[in-house]
Amino acid sequence: MARIWSLMLMATLLSGPGGASADDMVSVELASNDVGTLHVDATLGARVNTEFLLDTGSAYVVLTDATRRRLADEGALTPVRELRAVMANNATARAQVYRVSALRLASGCVVRDFEAVALPGARKDILGLSALRAVAPFTVHLEPLHLEMHCTAVEPSDIVAALDLPAGH
Repeated sequence: MARIWSLMLMATLLSGPGGASADDMVSVELASNDVGTLHVDATLGARVNTEFLLDTGSAYVVLTDATRRRLADEGALTPVRELRAVMANNATARAQVYRVSALRLASGCVVRDFEAVALPGARKDILGLSALRAVAPFTVHLEPLHLEMHCTAVEPSDIVAALDLPAGH
């Protein structure tokens, strides 16, 4: 059964031009909770640490209000537009779309300038396709549990410099 799930969860999406070489593939540890959902630790902006629910069915990265406030305090997000979001249960809600300056997964793997949605009432930050497209192709491995993705490493100091934040911020 695990083999079937592993095959079903392989997500090779939107290969970039020329594809990814073995040299730029990065492995990120995933965690699984008691109901089997997959989670990954990441840093948004320069210093906002969070745990994301990995959801390849979500078109956008979803931010809780608490995470949105921390990013706003850091100056790491910019309002872009509003949209009407359709939830898994077909309910709709108006939501603000933001451009987030950076998302760091693993040791320095960074996605820059991606869109995220702040959904009213969101209880969990969700890592969706608006950021995952940048690390495609990617694969979810169940044993051992990890996410393998195409990525160019960037040092944390480069993120701070790109955001023009003071070093102690």
